[in-house]
Amino acid sequence: MSYDFGIKKLAEVTPSNETPFLIEGLVHRTATMIYGRPKAGKSFVALSAAMALGEGTEWLGREVEQRTTLLWALDPGQEDETLQRFKTANGSDTSHLYITGVRPEDTDEWWAEFTDILLANGVDVLIVDNLSALLGRGSYNNDSDVRPALGRLQALLNEDIAVVLVHHAGKFNEEQGSQKSPMGSTAIEAWGRHFVQVTDDQELRILRVYGNNTPEKELGIALNFNGEGDDGAFVTLIGEEETVAMSAEHDELVARAKARWDSRKDKQKKQGRSPEQKAKADRNRGTDHASQIKAYMSKSPGDWIKQGTITASVPGNSAVLKSALDAMVGNGSLETKTQGRSNLYRLAS
Repeated sequence: MSYDFGIKKLAEVTPSNETPFLIEGLVHRTATMIYGRPKAGKSFVALSAAMALGEGTEWLGREVEQRTTLLWALDPGQEDETLQRFKTANGSDTSHLYITGVRPEDTDEWWAEFTDILLANGVDVLIVDNLSALLGRGSYNNDSDVRPALGRLQALLNEDIAVVLVHHAGKFNEEQGSQKSPMGSTAIEAWGRHFVQVTDDQELRILRVYGNNTPEKELGIALNFNGEGDDGAFVTLIGEEETVAMSAEHDELVARAKARWDSRKDKQKKQGRSPEQKAKADRNRGTDHASQIKAYMSKSPGDWIKQGTITASVPGNSAVLKSALDAMVGNGSLETKTQGRSNLYRLAS
């Protein structure tokens, strides 16, 4: 095989020693999404992470290397509000955390200039708060509105600028999104490499963390809106644990998977959706169709009737009715012939 275009044997690849995270297990060096319901505290969590990155201080028990970080505050009045929160949390004057409230324009020229400015100023991390405001008049439920914006953020990733995107979570029975996933178009979740879902349980906040490079886990934190925190601005780590057994023993993993399989099959059976039940129902439907076809054609005994007339007059899917007609011809209940492009049937004499 030719070895052009970087093609090589997988066994010959030299592994990278670089961690995929800027903050281990929490903020990815490419695309991270922090999402949650309104008032869950996702913007406070994002600002706390931004302050840790800008100052190079520990965050939720993880060491953090100082990075030039830009917070893109897109809601009206958010720039002033964020400054007040920064001061409340005693943000450092030596922090490499910057902010802008500029509104994006929907042109390639604007985004190219914006990207050049970020690169010229050595921005390592862009925190976008939030996707809804970034889209402007667009809707995050529409692929056609979402994909151009996500594509422009992807262009920043291609320049090695990490992007943290703040977004909303869905709610139960909402048209698009669910309580456990980002709201809107599936393109949104497909864009992310790493996710931090923020939910609230009174004083306790739960960070559900999952992605391509880490086992799913939950972190419990206290979120103090007055700025105090033992493990970063506003945040104090209460506890954490893995919630998916990526490191479980093989036999344990197989046993849990089998239990899920058995539970799934039992549920299908109770709901009448097992393969055996479906097959029986299909057979019953076939018998019903045959009886219905015979009853309809008995009104005109001896007449040849077009297939289209039969399928239009007898209830049921036309493909299923055609299968029933073929079966009836096979068992001798019907006779058939062709006339031009039409199939004709009549009751067997």
